[in-house]
Amino acid sequence: MMPDPIAPIAAAAIEHMNSDHADAVLAYARGLAGIAWAKQALITRLEAGGIEIQVSGDERTTSVLIPFEPPLTHPEQLRPALIALAQKARHHLEAGAQVEAPVPIRNAELPHLLLNAIANRRSFALQDLTAEPIAREAVTLMLEAANWAPSHGQTEPWRFVVYSGAARQILSEAFGTAFRLLNPNLPAGSPGEEGQRNRVWQASVWIAIGMQAHPKRPEWEELIAVGCAVQNMHLMASALGLAGKWTSGACATHPHVAEVVGFTPGTRLLGFFYVGHPAAHEWPRGRRRSLVNKVVWHEE
Repeated sequence: MMPDPIAPIAAAAIEHMNSDHADAVLAYARGLAGIAWAKQALITRLEAGGIEIQVSGDERTTSVLIPFEPPLTHPEQLRPALIALAQKARHHLEAGAQVEAPVPIRNAELPHLLLNAIANRRSFALQDLTAEPIAREAVTLMLEAANWAPSHGQTEPWRFVVYSGAARQILSEAFGTAFRLLNPNLPAGSPGEEGQRNRVWQASVWIAIGMQAHPKRPEWEELIAVGCAVQNMHLMASALGLAGKWTSGACATHPHVAEVVGFTPGTRLLGFFYVGHPAAHEWPRGRRRSLVNKVVWHEE
């Protein structure tokens, strides 16, 4: 039997790929093997015929073989082959996932309309909402607006989980449990616990806000990107005449709640954006201090 031409460099290549190019290995699993539920992927074997990958996610584990076509005959072919597989995998993923921006609208009124929408965005307390249901189409528009937020390197770290209708009971129980974990000395069913359980019914929709940070990006950049996404979501809610607020208290960001909404350890729960119909007929007016003490100009 002829020796495998990749054997002398296989171990080093496996370590390099798993440590420095984990995103590419995960793309192999999702884009080439079609394992959509993959959350983590590790190369376990590398030879001239292909790579074997162990894939895990959603409490499942499997192994898949991604072949080199044609098989490699020399170690120098390995790097180009891995790059080609990564490009192919990302092409498959992007073909089914990317959406194009709409055609830009340019007119003299647009800047003023945009500033008006921004200036009239308000944060509403739960007691200022009604329990009237919100159409799914409206929530979808909010999420689409969020998805157009900027991110450094196009990492798009925002993740959302939507709860409405009877599904809010899941959050009611999660918030109640989180309160008990935070206050172990209080008796079960305390007013604070009941308040956490009942608050979810005051807003029609609750959207869990998650950040799946890129391992090679500073966390603060990813946090800012998610903040931009939520601002977009909030602006769209306001444009639709809906009232909302980003809430991020101890219960809304508790690890137990993060587990309940399905965020893995790699996805950080940053709270919830709740949204409902405003109870008052008149939209509240906001105030801001002047820009005079907030801006320094250098022109010459």
